[in-house]
Amino acid sequence: MMLLVCFDLPRETKKERRQAAKYRKRLVELGFSMKQFSLYEREVKQQATRERVIEVLKEELPDTGAITLYLLPDDVNDNQITILGDKAVNKTFRQPRLRFF
Repeated sequence: MMLLVCFDLPRETKKERRQAAKYRKRLVELGFSMKQFSLYEREVKQQATRERVIEVLKEELPDTGAITLYLLPDDVNDNQITILGDKAVNKTFRQPRLRFF
């Protein structure tokens, strides 16, 4: 299954921009890949891992931020269509480095 994270983090002040950058970096550390600027995904196979990742996302979310999580079954994710422009770069995916603080 894929866990899709959509988030909205304010970026009005320098502090908010720093918090947003830190949160995006943390998503990558947790094994998420960026689909769009505020849309990240990662594969989760075990329910315990999924629950722990969700807890970390809740704990580290800035006070003024909001996230929406979607759990996509494999058949939904396998049927997604990605359309790339002529000069778009197809991203490679990394293995997650699970570090729960």
